[in-house]
Formats: sequence, structure tokens, C-alpha cells
Amino acid sequence: MRAYSELFHCFYEMEDCILIPNMKQNFKYLNSGKVGDLLMDIICGSDGRLVFVWQKAPALKELYLLWCDRQL
Repeated sequence: MRAYSELFHCFYEMEDCILIPNMKQNFKYLNSGKVGDLLMDIICGSDGRLVFVWQKAPALKELYLLWCDRQL
């Protein structure tokens, strides 16, 4: 499904994205310096939380593995 980011003024495909509601994880990703322009949008989740929409990419997978190993 194609979505439009009011925040970044661009279209993106939801199938090509990962949704992450964890604020600490999002902070660590943003602070890593490795995500470049992978953040596609920030949306309101159904439970009143902000959800970051990230484009799937090898850099994001690398950060996820570091996050799981508590090295990030």
C-alpha cells in the first residue's frame, strides 16, 4: 500500500518498511549515524504511541542485530 508522509512530504510503500514503536530503539537508530535517509515517516499508533516508519535496508538490519545483542 502506498502512503504519503505529511512530515517528510514524500510517498513510500508500506510493504518496503518496518514499523518500530519502541522510542529507545528509535533513538539508538537515529543516534547511530548509519540510518541516513531511511526514516520515512512518524505516525500515530492505535495505542496512542508514536511509531517510526523505517525503509527496509541492510543498514537497518545491521542495527537491529546490534540492538538484539544489546550492543547499540
